[in-house]
Amino acid sequence: MRSLSRPLLSLMALIALWIILAILFHLAGIVWEFSQLLGAAVGGILTLYAALAPMKEDEQVEPWLGRERLGWLLVGCGLLMWAFGESIWRYYILTNQSPFPSYADIGYSSMPPLVFLGLLLQPSSDAGRGRVLTLFDSLIAMGSLLSIAWYLLLGSLALGSNENLAAKILGIYYPTSDVALLSCVILLLLRGQGRLYQSTARRNALFIIALGLCCFATSDFIFNIQQNANTYVEGTWVDIGWPIGLMTIAIGAYLRRFLPLTSDDAIEQRLNANVNRMGLGVVQYITYGLVGILLVVLGFNVFAHDAVARAIRPVLFIATVLVIGLVIARQVLTIIENERLAQRQKDALNRLEVASQRIEEQAAQAARRNNDLEVGITHLKDVQARLANGNLRARARLNEGELMPLAASLNLMAERLARLEQTDLHAQRMRQAVEELCVAIERARAGKPFIVPLSCNEFPELSRLLFTIGIRPNVETVRPTSPHSPPAAFSTQTQQTSRQMPSPFSPPATPMTSNRPLAEQEPPRVGPEPGVRTPRSVPFSSPYRDPQRGTRE
Repeated sequence: MRSLSRPLLSLMALIALWIILAILFHLAGIVWEFSQLLGAAVGGILTLYAALAPMKEDEQVEPWLGRERLGWLLVGCGLLMWAFGESIWRYYILTNQSPFPSYADIGYSSMPPLVFLGLLLQPSSDAGRGRVLTLFDSLIAMGSLLSIAWYLLLGSLALGSNENLAAKILGIYYPTSDVALLSCVILLLLRGQGRLYQSTARRNALFIIALGLCCFATSDFIFNIQQNANTYVEGTWVDIGWPIGLMTIAIGAYLRRFLPLTSDDAIEQRLNANVNRMGLGVVQYITYGLVGILLVVLGFNVFAHDAVARAIRPVLFIATVLVIGLVIARQVLTIIENERLAQRQKDALNRLEVASQRIEEQAAQAARRNNDLEVGITHLKDVQARLANGNLRARARLNEGELMPLAASLNLMAERLARLEQTDLHAQRMRQAVEELCVAIERARAGKPFIVPLSCNEFPELSRLLFTIGIRPNVETVRPTSPHSPPAAFSTQTQQTSRQMPSPFSPPATPMTSNRPLAEQEPPRVGPEPGVRTPRSVPFSSPYRDPQRGTRE
């Protein structure tokens, strides 16, 4: 709220207090007679100022919605039209005139429709069936008020007035417009239960305007009753309702414009509080209370025997029947709405039950999945432990589930470890065969028979090597018991059964093709080089033979 709000509201309160004291005690000579004009003028100006004041970008206030701003402009114009009519009427009073109808009635009669239309332009948060029920409640309240007004005033004005047609129409129009304004109050209170009116600005403005309209319409209706009975005296408590009511409406418009913005959390809390509240609201009690008053009024009229009561009885009876018909229709709509809500609740419960079953099924599936995962993880841990302990034949036995990729990776790792183990064993056996072959070659170098170890037969590479260096592969071989044991350690039977072969280091049958030392000769090639034609076999030349002497060392 702006900084001038508190001083302004305080000034409005002081003006209202002065108007009340001036009317009740006739202060300052004839100045008190202009109190109604002052209240209407101040109220109209303040309402137009609140509607026309521009909103700043950094101003945290409730924004205008739809045609809400136009509605407040119409309300302000209505208040100024009342001030216009009051100013003309004050001129008639000062000149000792009291015409009816007069030019003052132009302003007076313009105020109710402008205010009524401006309030109807206020935003509504109801939709669908809620808007229909609000309309029925408003019609019930308006019908009850019109029926009561017919009993109190309108009937006698319509049937017993001897004035001209314009005066008669205006005489009926003013109390009817008061009833319309009071019905508009009921409509505003019914609208106030929606979401839009849970904000502080709209909520406070709504109740303050309703209070101002009640003050204005009550004073105007009582004035019409007293005027019809020729008992009205100016300057009494009846006159207070006009200026105070119009100023109250202006204060509501000002608060609507300048009260700060309400947070969404506060709005949700108020909505939840309204939903949790059981039973009928205050507005519904007022509406059906008016229906009860109407039935009481009809009872008084039925037991009355004067001519006026009998004359207004048919209209009062028909109006009461229509109001009761609206009440019944409203209840039927309520029953239909309740059945629809019950069906929706039933459908929601059915969907909730289906959703609960799905949740249970999903929970069971999740439990089975977790169980499978636990079993699979335990199995994989066991396989991993067995692999870590050296059992390379352990494999994961999972055929399905989310752990299949992990099991496949673990099995692939186990296969690679097994191949590495086989390669290591093959390398060990190759090393042992090479060592035994070295021992046999050392023995042959010492002049003993060359015996090919049995372990060399497992490796085609060694056989090819022996063939390449000139040793025939068809020589019978015997594995000694120890790679470093002397030939005497072999069994006699083995030595007898094994056929001695000539030393591979004896001179070859054909002369050697090269007399270079072994270090100067190229090593034998196991396979042909790429792109080179394979040469024929070269006669073997022993590395232990002296090329010049031709004997073994």
